[in-house]
Amino acid sequence: MRIASLGREHLAQATRLLAAALPHDRVDVVADEKLFGGNGARSGVSFGAFADDDSGALVGVVAAAGRWVKLLAVDAAHRRRGIGTALVDAVAGTQADARLRIGDHPGNYLSPGLDGRYREGRAFFDARGFREVGVVENIRAPLDDLPHAPDVAGYALRRADVGDRDALRTWIGAHFAPVWAFEVARALEGPRRAVHLAFSAAGAPVAFAAADGNNQGLGWFGPAGTEPRHRGKRLGEALLIRCLEDVRGLPEAGVIAWIGPKEFYRKTVCAVDDRRFLQLERP
Repeated sequence: MRIASLGREHLAQATRLLAAALPHDRVDVVADEKLFGGNGARSGVSFGAFADDDSGALVGVVAAAGRWVKLLAVDAAHRRRGIGTALVDAVAGTQADARLRIGDHPGNYLSPGLDGRYREGRAFFDARGFREVGVVENIRAPLDDLPHAPDVAGYALRRADVGDRDALRTWIGAHFAPVWAFEVARALEGPRRAVHLAFSAAGAPVAFAAADGNNQGLGWFGPAGTEPRHRGKRLGEALLIRCLEDVRGLPEAGVIAWIGPKEFYRKTVCAVDDRRFLQLERP
């Protein structure tokens, strides 16, 4: 077995391997983004495990950014041969910080942790010193009967355009989080351009919502935020519904990822439980 950097010339092989190994994730749609993308602050790195025989077949894949392992998969016929360990070690060798984490890389993640249904994966990480440090969820909004997005008195609501990009990066980075600014920019540059804004009577941005930024092509919702003094005005509801309308027809449209205010989404769009993830870290 040979561990080497993965390039886009390996994308087709890697996508097939990942799709077979991770059946609960739509890696077939987002493999390029996960394998080769960063999050605006960190560049991604990826390694492949290649068979020693004449075929040189790709039998394992890992993608990481900083201390986050975004995904790890080994072909079923080649497991329990030390390949997964070698791939994790390859990532660890790029980092001064030994506290590797699984999945929840801010701004560019396949899933915000390890899906609990991947029991073999959980056993693998347990055996290598990873420990559960949290649990997070995705929920899903049914899109068949979405309520109408309300108008909000005293505010102007509109879709963002590419000309808003730089101002949005500055405002969202300053008032919310720089990595949210990255995700919003990704959504704004995507084919659905699913970013909606609310402006005060003075013309200042006060709320935003985005969809199809991270895991582009799946239709996941997020991030979204409203400045504190403008909350309670139904701005979040209005922008959420507009974004969900934008992503109709995408494979996982309606998924609200790595949720915060669960009850808000239940009341607003009848969101239901979808997936549960374990956040794992190696001390």
